[in-house]
Amino acid sequence: MGNVEFPSKEWAEIFCKKINENNNYKNVAKGWKWPLMFKVTGLSDELLKKFPSGNIGIKLDLFEGQCKGAEFYEDSTKGNADFILTASFDSWMKILTGELNPVTAILQGKLKLEKGSMATVMRFPSAAVELVKSAQEASK
Repeated sequence: MGNVEFPSKEWAEIFCKKINENNNYKNVAKGWKWPLMFKVTGLSDELLKKFPSGNIGIKLDLFEGQCKGAEFYEDSTKGNADFILTASFDSWMKILTGELNPVTAILQGKLKLEKGSMATVMRFPSAAVELVKSAQEASK
């Protein structure tokens, strides 16, 4: 991974920027109109020292193929979104490194839809893949 650590406010802002640079995402995410929060649980001892809540949130204001902003929560209970996806730090890292496909992660229960419509999420599998590509770019 690069100089910017996941999870962090800086990483979230770079992620939003990378989403906006991803033309494939712009095309496949047409119709998506809801903010999305990624919750990170199961933090390492090192991360727990920085984020004692043990529950980080990264909220993206996604609308029609664009990211209109990113927010970082050291405690995810301080934020909210129409859609909330939760996974352990280890699962998020596997998704970011390409070891785990996000749709497969949902089907295996490693990535949980805590809030929002699963039917809506499953209409956008290509958008999920492109979001991961943008996240991978943010992590370089």
